[in-house]
Amino acid sequence: MSRSYSTRTTKQKHKKIRRRLLLTALFLACVAFYVIVPANLYQHQENHLQASEKPTKLEKKKKHQPKKQSSIVTKNENKQIDQYLKSIGFSGTALIMDKGKIVTSKGYSFADRKKKVLNTTETVFYIGSAQKSIIATAVLQLEEKGLLSVNDPVSTYIPDFPNGSNITLYNLLTHTSGIKGHKETKGYISPENLMKDIKNRGVVNPPGIWKYKDSNYSVLAYIVSKLSGEPINQYIDEHIFKPAGMKHAGFYQTFASQTQPSTGYKLNLLKKLSTPYMPDLSQLYGAGDMYMTAYDMYLFDKALFERTIISDVSFKKMFTPYRATYGMGFYIAYGNYSSHGVMPGYNILNNFSQTGKRYVILFSNIQNNIKSFGAVNNHIYGILNNGS
Repeated sequence: MSRSYSTRTTKQKHKKIRRRLLLTALFLACVAFYVIVPANLYQHQENHLQASEKPTKLEKKKKHQPKKQSSIVTKNENKQIDQYLKSIGFSGTALIMDKGKIVTSKGYSFADRKKKVLNTTETVFYIGSAQKSIIATAVLQLEEKGLLSVNDPVSTYIPDFPNGSNITLYNLLTHTSGIKGHKETKGYISPENLMKDIKNRGVVNPPGIWKYKDSNYSVLAYIVSKLSGEPINQYIDEHIFKPAGMKHAGFYQTFASQTQPSTGYKLNLLKKLSTPYMPDLSQLYGAGDMYMTAYDMYLFDKALFERTIISDVSFKKMFTPYRATYGMGFYIAYGNYSSHGVMPGYNILNNFSQTGKRYVILFSNIQNNIKSFGAVNNHIYGILNNGS
C-alpha cells in the first residue's frame, strides 16, 4: 500500500469523524432549544407580561388568533411594595389599586407546595368571614324589593327562634343578637339542621351587646334562601356574582373543580408548614363556605361602591357602624372599609378607602405566618401615601 493512499484514507476517516461530531452538536443544540428554553420560560411565566408591553413582530402576526384572557394582568408598578410582600413571606395573591390604576396584581409563592404550582392572579382562595359582606348585600337587596325590613324581628321569618320577637335582622347583621351560636361538628349538616342547632343552643344575653358570631350570618343566609325561594348559592350567583362580573367566585362544593384552586397551609409548633384539618364547610353555611379570586373581591367592592348591586340608601346602611366600628359585614375605621377572613389554611384581607380610590386586597394561603394583616395593610397605605 502506498503512503499517499494511506494518507488519503486517514484524511477521509478524520472527515467522517468531524461530520459525525458536527451532526451530534446540531442534534444537541436542537434538544437544548426545545427542552431547556421552554423550561426557563415556565420558570419566569409570572413576569413575562410586564416585560412585553410593546408587542413584538411575532405577536403582531398572531394578533388575529384568539387568546385566553386572564381575569386581570400580572403587573407590578411599585417595587417597594413588591419587595415588602416578599420580605414578610407573603404567599397568595395581592391586588392593589390606587386612583384607578393597578399598582400590584401578582401571585406570590406556591398555591400547592407539593406539586410546585405557583399562585397567580387566577388562583381561588376560601375567603372565610369576608363572605359576610356578601350575605349582608343579599339581605339589603331583599329589603329593596320589599321582601323584608332589617328592623323586622327574626320571629317574622323563623317563628320558634329563641328570643326571636326581640332580636331583629339588624341585630344579626351587626353581631348584636345575643345568640350562643352553632357548635361545629364533623361531617355534613343541612341548613335546616344547622338552624335547629342554633335554636336549641339559645341566647346568652339580650340583644344590643356586640359579640361576633358566625351563626348570625348563617341565620341571615337561611332567611335569604327562604324568602327568595332559591338555595343561597343560586341567589348569590344570580344577584351578586353575575352583576358584579365575578367569574371565578363560587361555593365550596365546586372549589376542587376550579382550574387554579389553592391549598391552605399553617405553621405548626415546629415552624413547619402543614395542611390543617378543614371541616365540612356546610358547618359554615353563609359564614365561610365561599371562594373567589382577589380580582373577584375587587369587582364586588367596586360594584358596591358604584351602587351596581345595591342602592345608595342600602350602601349608607351597610357602612353606618353600630356604636363602634362594625357596620353590616364590614369594619369601618380610619377612612377605610374592610372585611377579614381567617380559616384553616387561609388569611384574607379586603380593604378599600371610603373615597373608592384605593383598594388593598390580600388573599393568602398560609393562615398564620404573618402576625397582622391589618399592619400589612397600613404599611402598604404608607408606601402609597409617600409615593403620591
